Amino acid sequence: MNTPPGLLAAACVLWGAQTGYWLIAAVAALALEAPRFIALRWNVAQAHFNRLSDFCSALVVAAGAYLYFTYGNPRALMLLFQWLPLLLAPLALAQAWGNLKAVNIAAFVWTLRRDASAERMALNLAFPYLAVWVVAAAAANARGPAFYLGLTGLTAWALWSARPGRYPIVLWAALVVAAAGAGYGVQHGLNRLQAWVEEVVPEWLAASGSRTDPYRSRTDLGHIGELKQDDAIVLRVRPEGALKGPLLLHRASYNSYFDRTWGARNAPLVARLPDAGTRWTLARDQAPDARVTVFEYSPRGNPVLSLPRGAVELERLEALSLKVNGLGTVQAESPPGYFSYVVAVNSGASRGDVPNEDDLRVPPAEQKLFDEIVGRLALGGLPPDAVAAVVTRYFAEGFGYSLYQGARLGSRSALADFLLGTKTGHCEYFATATVLLLRAAGVPARYATGFSAQEYSRLENAWIARVRHAHAWASAWVDGRWVDVDTTPSTWAQAEEQRASSWWSPVADLWSWLRFQLAQWNAGARDEERTTAIVVAVALLVGLWFAWRLYRQRGLMMFGRRGARGPEAPSTPGADSELFLIERALARIGFGRAAAETVMAWLARIEARLPAGWSGAELRGIAALHYRYRFDPAGLPARERELLRERSLTCLKSMSRESLLGL
Repeated sequence: MNTPPGLLAAACVLWGAQTGYWLIAAVAALALEAPRFIALRWNVAQAHFNRLSDFCSALVVAAGAYLYFTYGNPRALMLLFQWLPLLLAPLALAQAWGNLKAVNIAAFVWTLRRDASAERMALNLAFPYLAVWVVAAAAANARGPAFYLGLTGLTAWALWSARPGRYPIVLWAALVVAAAGAGYGVQHGLNRLQAWVEEVVPEWLAASGSRTDPYRSRTDLGHIGELKQDDAIVLRVRPEGALKGPLLLHRASYNSYFDRTWGARNAPLVARLPDAGTRWTLARDQAPDARVTVFEYSPRGNPVLSLPRGAVELERLEALSLKVNGLGTVQAESPPGYFSYVVAVNSGASRGDVPNEDDLRVPPAEQKLFDEIVGRLALGGLPPDAVAAVVTRYFAEGFGYSLYQGARLGSRSALADFLLGTKTGHCEYFATATVLLLRAAGVPARYATGFSAQEYSRLENAWIARVRHAHAWASAWVDGRWVDVDTTPSTWAQAEEQRASSWWSPVADLWSWLRFQLAQWNAGARDEERTTAIVVAVALLVGLWFAWRLYRQRGLMMFGRRGARGPEAPSTPGADSELFLIERALARIGFGRAAAETVMAWLARIEARLPAGWSGAELRGIAALHYRYRFDPAGLPARERELLRERSLTCLKSMSRESLLGL
């Protein structure tokens, strides 16, 4: 390794500080830095690195597949980067404990392994491997200044060894400080840019529309064109008892409407601890009469839960805490990945605070429109349940469902165009218009979002909800409780299915089911303890495999630091030739080569007296390859270099133990 002493160990320490796996970091640091103090090397050839590169590639692919099935993206990608140094450790350790100063890049690019010109392209793995440790530490995503300070320290350490001696140290230090300050400013700006992107275009980062913002819901009112459809399965629901499907699964409610956006006004999320273990009470003194098990997938962590109407208690939900607001929204503090919970339901219960003036407010720009409709439908003075019934009937007669919206007519608003013109739209039109119409008639109402689980899968043995099953409806205060008022035509799901279905859908469903089954089998791995155990176990197995290989090939071990002087110094062309192993083996049983004797003369002298199992012709063939490898300016092509190694090792193995010992 050509990094400054201790630099790789410091990178391991930074990784341990960010991930918390100090023991693993300490072992890795010791294994990487120990070759600086131990004069033991393994005679590693390019062919070894070819095999190790293939092995590490397979290890990375297997780990990526496991993490993807267990956690899904983007968490799987972050975990893969976090554990990448250990997955690539065989390559780094082979160079650290080997006798090659640089590794041919053909080891990493299969197409170059047959290209003779690629033999001149080699690199030392030290600094690339250092970069892998730094990226892995960043992937841990631990908040705070420790990572940037550690990165600055590692960079300064590496630059110190390469600094020009003719410049003052003060100038060098000032430049490093200036670069660190500029880098901090850039990363701070990138962080602000990310926050702006999430604010302006949240659908880019919302996991195909399956993520819910508990504070705000942007609608597609006034959107021109066809809404995007996504068939990905995000929920699996298994009702028990009196509760039957299909189900409306509530995620969030909003009470403030402005400029086609619904918001949660005066409704902060308040943390709540569990009552016992993994049981959480949402409404007290409400005995459940049914239960439903919900299986969800959260790509970014801290999900808003999908709950059926009347949810009073949560069971088997593993979370650090719950956050609940007065609008009935429940958010779990938990990491990304698959998770599940059981919802205890009381069909007569409702969640959410009693209504206030926010639940009766109609935007001034829309007030006249809805007052006219209230008058036309004679809603004034009717009790809330009657108003809800009339409003439901109003939208059921003469309105239709459509995923495509054209340009608005004249200067009318999107809602006015929907109610007075096209009379077709998607669920956001119906839900928004229903809420504002109920409010105009004096009935407190809120805008609710979630999923409609109305597709039953025999493969899943559950009701499933896809991304395209995301739904919006109204929630009205009727007879002292909140009730669902869904005025979207019931044909909406079939219409979306016809547009979204394709030949690929069954394949995608099967893939989703396989991922879900693996996640269920691996239940509990989202706390990453099992993942850590698996990685450590794999690292241990790889270590044992290497130890066994070293024992089997102990004849390839050599003492002396890499680059030391001597006839077999790796800096000399051909000094790592396996013919020297044969020479040592024969010398141990009395067939040593004289100091001024050529290899060919030596072989001719001892050929008649060779032990059983040794062939003089085979040795001369090996010697011919050795001469070319050692003295030909063009060297040996990779294929013949591998042939020299294989023939030499075969020759060594063919000699019996008795002959080696001179018995």
